[in-house]
Amino acid sequence: MKHPNRRLLAGAALMAAASLMLAGCAGTSSNGPASGDPLEKVTIEVGVVPVVDVAAIYLGVQEGLFEEQGLDVNINVGASGAAVIPSVVSGQYTFGFSNMVSLLQANDQGLPIKIIAPGSASTAKEGADVTMIEVAPDSGIERARDLEGKKVTVNALNGLAQMLASIAITEDGGDPAKVTWVELPFPDELPALRSGQVDAMVGSEPFGSAAIAEGFRAISTPYLAMSDESIVTSAYYTSDAQLAANPELFTRIGAAISASLEFASDNPDAVRKIVPEFSGLSPEQAEGITLCTFRPDLPEESIDLFAKYTREYGIVKSEVTYDDLVWSEVPR
Repeated sequence: MKHPNRRLLAGAALMAAASLMLAGCAGTSSNGPASGDPLEKVTIEVGVVPVVDVAAIYLGVQEGLFEEQGLDVNINVGASGAAVIPSVVSGQYTFGFSNMVSLLQANDQGLPIKIIAPGSASTAKEGADVTMIEVAPDSGIERARDLEGKKVTVNALNGLAQMLASIAITEDGGDPAKVTWVELPFPDELPALRSGQVDAMVGSEPFGSAAIAEGFRAISTPYLAMSDESIVTSAYYTSDAQLAANPELFTRIGAAISASLEFASDNPDAVRKIVPEFSGLSPEQAEGITLCTFRPDLPEESIDLFAKYTREYGIVKSEVTYDDLVWSEVPR
């Protein structure tokens, strides 16, 4: 297993990255073998964020599931899903991980990307989901609508976390426009809550469970405001140019990701064991985290829900269909 390259991605301008796309993708097209030939060894670059949802990729590398497809993986860590997208569009990264909101935003801006595999899904369990809203025990905040007039930290403004909290506040009869949103990287959210810099955090795992372990309270499970059922919340994607230049390579990548998701689903203890390698949590802290659902399929309903809410909250303007965003080889 290669040791992950933990470089923090710079937030490069999306449109500047798009202009680099054709030049950046040229190298990828020669990587894949011709159909029917033995698998050729290919080195690929992957961009992820330090949340429990990407544990499947780390496990897939560790367990040799990418190696079985002739893939040697370098993992690069970014501050947010949106920050990874420019490096994928430019061809610097072969594929990346991002939440659905960031992918819909990129599509709305005309960036040529395609989902090649699902990433993770919500649990649909009250008080035990991959994203919840945490507050101090003595804050006086008891429910989502109490966040009006408060400072709430999210990892990216107008991103997934802010949208989820806004949905929860709206469904609870509050007004998210009355919230002061504070953008901080995932690892900095809990220290800000701890110090009183903010009143609440929209905590993604493993950071939400870390907050609860310290005595902070979860007051809302936002995904349940979107759907009573588990929905796919993130995905792995590439640029249209890289996909068109070498679809066989992405068939291999898709097979490795699918096997990795199935392994993660069947081995929750292995997920907890590997999370400290990329999250900064101790093994003891990782034992208490809430695990997302890992599934190899991407139902149309999940895309439809995110498309609906991103438009409703003004995050994107254009309508998008499943086929606009998802590669035809992804299992539904």
